[in-house]
Amino acid sequence: MGKQSKREHKTIYQLCREECGLTRDGASELMDGVSAARIEKFEYELQEPTPYDILQMADCYKRPDLCNYYCSHKCAIGDRYVPEVEPSELSSIILETIASLNDIQPLTDRLIQITRDGKITDDEIKDFALISKKLNDISLAVDALNLWVDKTTSENNINIKLLNEEMQKLNQ
Repeated sequence: MGKQSKREHKTIYQLCREECGLTRDGASELMDGVSAARIEKFEYELQEPTPYDILQMADCYKRPDLCNYYCSHKCAIGDRYVPEVEPSELSSIILETIASLNDIQPLTDRLIQITRDGKITDDEIKDFALISKKLNDISLAVDALNLWVDKTTSENNINIKLLNEEMQKLNQ
């Protein structure tokens, strides 16, 4: 393992690489078309990585959350439409999902009332905003679960082949 940088403000890219115990040269050898010099430019914020670079780093460092970070912070479209998902433990994700589902359950009748006529009137906006927020919370919980699955898969702690087979059966 190469020596650790003593830089005070490290980028997420450098932190992820160092967590894997990789030098820039070592990481570059594990990636397709990403040189050590290019990795250094990303880490020192001299150059923005492309989506291809991010995918290479995410796979190499076994950190699929790098993709979410990039999309939610560095991409103009993602900045608007992709929420940042914090990696967390499965138990926390499940508890958050259940809490979010429980929060929305009593509001479903109100959502039907509001949207039945295809319009949202001024007097319905407050309730609709609350329901929208609760639905976003559910979406974020689902995104966190998907990120957990991706991370667990990259660490070979879940049988992705079997999971994909089961998902295909459900989608038929």
